[in-house]
Amino acid sequence: MTAHLDTPLSRQARAIAEQILDCDRAIVVSHIDADGISAASVASSALANAEIEHEVIFLKKLDDAAIEDLKKRSEKALVWLTDLGSAFASRFAGLNVVITDHHQTESQLQERGKPAQRTIFSYDTSLHLNPFFYGFAGARDISGAGLAFLVAYEMDERNRSLVHLPVIGAIGDIQDLETRKLVGLNAKFVELGVRLGIIRRTRDLRFFGTETRSLQKLLEFASDPYLPGISNNPVASEEFLRRLKIETMRGDSPVHWSELSDKEKHRIISELSRVILENGGSEKDVERLTGEVYIFPSEQKGSPTREAREFATLLNSCGRNDMPELGLDICKGDRGEKLSQAFELLKEHRENLSNALMFVRDMGITSVGAIQYFHCADQVKDTILGAIVGILLNSGEVDRDKPLVGFAISREVNGDYKIKASVRTTYDNVSKGVNLAAAMRKAASAVGGIGGGHNIAAGATLPLSTEEEFLRILENEIRSQLERQAST
Repeated sequence: MTAHLDTPLSRQARAIAEQILDCDRAIVVSHIDADGISAASVASSALANAEIEHEVIFLKKLDDAAIEDLKKRSEKALVWLTDLGSAFASRFAGLNVVITDHHQTESQLQERGKPAQRTIFSYDTSLHLNPFFYGFAGARDISGAGLAFLVAYEMDERNRSLVHLPVIGAIGDIQDLETRKLVGLNAKFVELGVRLGIIRRTRDLRFFGTETRSLQKLLEFASDPYLPGISNNPVASEEFLRRLKIETMRGDSPVHWSELSDKEKHRIISELSRVILENGGSEKDVERLTGEVYIFPSEQKGSPTREAREFATLLNSCGRNDMPELGLDICKGDRGEKLSQAFELLKEHRENLSNALMFVRDMGITSVGAIQYFHCADQVKDTILGAIVGILLNSGEVDRDKPLVGFAISREVNGDYKIKASVRTTYDNVSKGVNLAAAMRKAASAVGGIGGGHNIAAGATLPLSTEEEFLRILENEIRSQLERQAST
């Protein structure tokens, strides 16, 4: 890890750690998704271990009102922004603020996606740790929780026991999407976790629910890759298992993937590969069936806290249902009443996702030039919009060559109504020049909103009734990005 190393990245993490250790009181501010909750948990645990008084605040987004509030708070305590802040770093110039964020920076968003200068970046006394300044990709190589962990490790090497949290954060931000395993600095965290016995790395089926879903449900809800004739078909998924003579019940309990023998797993994966290829799928689709899976052996078998993807979804269910503090408690070790409460939220979260997907599928996707979109109005919670867009883009049901935009109505803290926009694309499109964060920021700003994120995934908040103009500007910017790249 960075301790005892002398690189620009480690020096900046160490400088931030020193500033934190010098403070008497701190305020951790983070996002409500799985990565944000994991990052806040790392920061809070490190502060607690250093016996520094602190509180944790979660935000859906960092807007003008939130920035002004944090400026005032920084007069009395150090403010540690995790998993947000890079797009507004200059707003905190000269304040008692540190930022550990992996989202695109102001310079990247303002300069049409040009790479940020890879230098130590600070605004007066504000210290800012962002992977882009050191040659790493914030959408792939490290998460917000990973950056928080680098600082925590510099604060006290004993904080290495938190290493499972950056893995959960990275998986929550689907940073394994392209390579089917964690790479970059994320891979270093995995290696450390394996050495410490905190993480068990294995090659296995990548579907969500290997610990908690019945085999039939595991196949029925599979979306990446899409299983022709099986996905979204409960009868067909059950018949598939029956034909392979796979036991699906043991007594009164359903069998889970994690309980199968290696021979049974191989038989199912081989047959799924055949189904995909015989129904027009590609070898690449078959490859996406398996990848690296990260298990936490100290957690109870059959619990969503045992496998990284399910743990991340558990945290998302807390954050997306306005209870990120519950996820924080679970990350910090609560396995009693808080975990039981989170299980109930997870059931509700899954049901919300299922209903939302059904709604969008019934409504359909509209294609406009270089992009495609759907609008949920008030029929889908804005907090799960990004998940819906991601699931659909990887489901085989929509055109993966075009970025997919989703809209939903969002109610702000002050009671005002806005439009939430979320967009996802593929790494193939990113390689062709697409930078969603820059495009979303430009389009949102043009209609009086705010936007940003990553090159592969981004979001925006817009005034009501501006969607049409926003889409026009966004489509034009995406098309321009592709044309610029093609001409070089």
